[in-house]
Amino acid sequence: MRGLSHGQKRIGIFAAVGAACFGAQLALLTAMAHLGADRPIANAIGFAISAQLNFLLSSKLTWRDRPVSGRRDAGARWLGYNATALVSLGVNTAVFTLVYQAIGTTPAAALGVVLGTCVVYLTCNLLVFRGVRQAPGPEPQAVLATETDQAVAR
Repeated sequence: MRGLSHGQKRIGIFAAVGAACFGAQLALLTAMAHLGADRPIANAIGFAISAQLNFLLSSKLTWRDRPVSGRRDAGARWLGYNATALVSLGVNTAVFTLVYQAIGTTPAAALGVVLGTCVVYLTCNLLVFRGVRQAPGPEPQAVLATETDQAVAR
């Protein structure tokens, strides 16, 4: 990924993580269907497990430069990510439902995935994995000036 900007690299990693998680979801769906599970239920279980894998990989790969600041932050990210996944599923389903009769099943499914994925990326990049917020403090020069003033006063 040489020659790419930081943002382009992040999008590439995001896409690779998404593809791997989709592969995991499809493998789970296929295995459960082969064992006799109802396909919509198997797909939902595969989606739920894949979403958790996606959260872990997103934390460790896609947004690794934005570490968490403790358990509370990690829990908030996990909840935020899962809420985002549900919103994405809603976007995907709504888009598919609105357009599949006009453009066909496969293009409608692809459009739903693309729009849902855009929602996930933007929400995760701007909100869920926004990075640790620094507590406001004195400017470095002000700290240095205060320390120098205290040393002179001694």
